Parts: sequence; C-alpha cells; structure tokens
Amino acid sequence: MRKCLEILLVALAAVSCSKTPSGIIEPEEMAQLMADIHTGEAVVDMNRRDYPTDSARQAFKQSVYARHGFTSAQVDSSFVWYGRNISYYMEVYDRTIEILEHRLIETGNRIAAEAALSVAGDSVDVWSAPKFISVGDRVPSKAVTFRFGRDENWERGDMYTWRAKVFNNSDDASSWTMVAEYADGTVELLDQNMTGDGWKEMTLITDSTLDLTRIYGAIEAVNRPGTSLRFDSIEMVRKRVNPERYTRRYSLRKLYKVFDPVEIKNDTVAAAKE
Repeated sequence: MRKCLEILLVALAAVSCSKTPSGIIEPEEMAQLMADIHTGEAVVDMNRRDYPTDSARQAFKQSVYARHGFTSAQVDSSFVWYGRNISYYMEVYDRTIEILEHRLIETGNRIAAEAALSVAGDSVDVWSAPKFISVGDRVPSKAVTFRFGRDENWERGDMYTWRAKVFNNSDDASSWTMVAEYADGTVELLDQNMTGDGWKEMTLITDSTLDLTRIYGAIEAVNRPGTSLRFDSIEMVRKRVNPERYTRRYSLRKLYKVFDPVEIKNDTVAAAKE
C-alpha cells in the first residue's frame, strides 16, 4: 500500500509540474522540434532543386515530425495551444534560439577541426577558430578575440587579411582591431569601424624589417537590438609581402617600444591578450 501511494504521489507531482495539457508537446520537446524545423527549412531553401514542389517540402517536414515521434495533428494542436498561451510560447522560442546557436557553434568548431589548415605556403587561411560566431544580448561578452604565435613559416612583411560576412550589424559601428607584436617590443595597431551587413575585411601588413612574434585582435561587436550579430565564413588569409601594396602599412599606428613585450597593456585590445 505504501509503495502504491509513493508511485501515485510521484505521478501526481509529474502532472502538476507539467506546463502543458495532455496531448500537447512538452516545452523542451517542442523547442527541439522547432529547432529541427528551422534547420530543415534552411536545408530546403538551399536545395530547391531537390524539393521543387510543395508536396516534396511537406514530405520533408513530415519526416522531421516522424523523427521526433509526433504526427501532424499533434504538432498542429501544439502550435495552436502555444499560440494561445504566448508566455509559454516565448519560453519555447527562446529555448529554440539557444539550441540553434549552440548547434551553430558546434558546427563551426567541427569545421575548424576538420579543416586543420596548414600555415605553410604563400597564400593560406591561418584562422583556426570557429568559422561561425554569434554574439547577442544573452552572451556574457560581446568581444570576439583571436591570437596566434609565430611558426617556422612566418616571414617578414607578411600581410594578413581578416575577413567575414556580417549579419545584424548595428548602425553603431562594430570596432575591429588587429595588433602586430615584434621581437624588439614594438607593437603596431590597426583599427577600423565596420557598419552595415555584408562582407567586411581589414588588412594588416607587417614590418619587413622586424621579426614578428605574434598577432592578436578583437571585434567589439554591436548587434541590432533583439538580434544576434553573426559572423559567417571567417578567415585570416596570410600572403607574402607585396611591394606594390606595402605603402598601405603606414595606416598602422606604432604604439610602444619596450624591452619586455609581455608587459604591454592596452585597454582597446585587452580582451585579446593572454
């Protein structure tokens, strides 16, 4: 009798904790489903030749439902219920965004790891961090940073072009900064303000008379209110010195010359330091 009572109490507690009535998909399951629906719609949009008709697209959506073990009727009823209970819907929607952003980060990490780009050669992408980065109001920091040190393939006067496709960039410009640090303690800085969406890039040309020890930098991101600022297809292309373009390096600002580069401190690029 006591065991039956305990089971009954557990069942009642589970029911009382549920936010949804019977037959309606639970919030976490609904968020996972919505994330897969959004991903599926993106796949369809990018492969319209494979899904040329409404029936083909509907069949694809049905396969997403089946993967989660739901019927169209269950999904439709759940959307209706959440539409009438907007506070629950907003919770589910926020959770959906979190799932999609987490998947985006994981995808970027996987692509970066699989690429394993070589740093040898006269023209090569040396960016080893995720290719896709999302910055929004819910993240603890809006600074995107990078750093990498010298290897045997570096040469004096190498040129580095930092490039990405930007979405949801605020009209208040995001600030991009790149810093070159040399063996004698000299530090040079290049900074630019980037406004609007689309492809953005900046090029740092290193000093052909000095030995470079490391390059680092940061983006102080400014997203549009209520959106996530997204950086897509990020790359850092290194090329050998080009005499015809070398005069462009004078747009750099020489900041310091000290005996110990580790002691260099600058608030603008502090987030990119070790």
